[in-house]
Amino acid sequence: MNQHRELVNCTSAPGTVHKPPRHATLHNAFTPPYQHERTVKITVPKISDQLSDKLAVLAQDPSVLTERIYASLMKMEGYEALAPSVRDDIFRSIITAVDLWFDLLLAGTSTAFDIPARIEDAVRRRVHQRVPLQSLLRACQLGSGEIWQATIELVRTDTQLANELLFDISRYLFDYFDAMAQIIIKAYVIEEYQQSRWRDAILHQLYTVVFHAPNDDEGFSNALSALGLDSTLPRVALAIDAGLESLPPDLRASESNRLVLSVSHHFRVQAEMLLHVWHQGKIVVWVPCMRGITISQSDITARECAQCIAGSEAQIRGIGIGLMNQGAAGWATSATEAIRALELAPHGQCATKVRRYASIALEESVRSTANVLRYLVSLIEQLNNEPDLLTTLTTFLAEGRRRKSTADALSIHPNTLTYRLERIENLLGASLDDAEWIAKLDIALRLRG
Repeated sequence: MNQHRELVNCTSAPGTVHKPPRHATLHNAFTPPYQHERTVKITVPKISDQLSDKLAVLAQDPSVLTERIYASLMKMEGYEALAPSVRDDIFRSIITAVDLWFDLLLAGTSTAFDIPARIEDAVRRRVHQRVPLQSLLRACQLGSGEIWQATIELVRTDTQLANELLFDISRYLFDYFDAMAQIIIKAYVIEEYQQSRWRDAILHQLYTVVFHAPNDDEGFSNALSALGLDSTLPRVALAIDAGLESLPPDLRASESNRLVLSVSHHFRVQAEMLLHVWHQGKIVVWVPCMRGITISQSDITARECAQCIAGSEAQIRGIGIGLMNQGAAGWATSATEAIRALELAPHGQCATKVRRYASIALEESVRSTANVLRYLVSLIEQLNNEPDLLTTLTTFLAEGRRRKSTADALSIHPNTLTYRLERIENLLGASLDDAEWIAKLDIALRLRG
């Protein structure tokens, strides 16, 4: 019988996690209660001298094996689109994993205590490099297969060593990579949990600045930099009314995240580039815009994408669109505009779900100027005593000042229409052929509505 030695994989030293350095203390402040439970036991067999000699040859130069593993990994989902620097890091991790395998077989317990620290450190980096856990575990499985295949090739012509591999080493191989999978899963979940809590803390800081301290440019810039986002990039705010106010917080958050993914899909923007918050009973999403685009161009694009979102999500009651802006104050303004567009939009069966602040911008500007507001309201008040005149003016402007279509819409004779329009001009001292007067009356009627 072969003698066996028992290894205990100890925890790694603290402080080895790779995070954005500016807010490392925030990351460390959120440690899940299970982080200390990371002990894994592995039983290592004592190998024969003949097999040890064979393995030592491969251990001295495993380059062919590591290249083969690397080539296979780069074809996998989750790995094929990684940046060159990340690929280099993964290649170094493969070398580490292969070395660990041979070190354990050849050197026994002398290097066993380094296993968790070295493996976990690489796993933590994969979280921040956005390698999915499923891909990471598949890579572990693929790597173990390649290592086992390379080990078999060493003893293919030696029956005695082949039996040793089959009956003694194979069981250890399975135990070893099962233990590695446990280490990977636990390290990945813990790091992902901490990253999520760290991100939540930064987002809370960001939204506090936007809505309560919009002049804190440094705090705004620092928060976005910590999230890996450009604070100078202009954004447009969407306010989504999806009827989530009655849901419990956890379900509301889950549904909000799902709708934000729909925004990501229709705007063709990576989900990581979007930022959202529950504000005044709405999901407010800030969508990045291309540099150099005008406010009117961004408004058109946002309207088209929002219409697609509203069409694909039946539960959405309305989407408000603010104007493109930048900086903390700009984000707050765009969010306020988007919510305001929802509040002032017409309701009823004919009302559209997508409501743009651009379409009420003039009325809103007037509302903010008391004297101008009183003046415009007074214009309409002069027509209140003659309802037919008010209806005629409203229809005339709605029909694009086309007299025949206006008369048809009102079911009156063209001469009657002419009389009414002249009466309106006399009462207001206006000219319905003057673009300036048309603009004033149009805004006045909108304000009345």
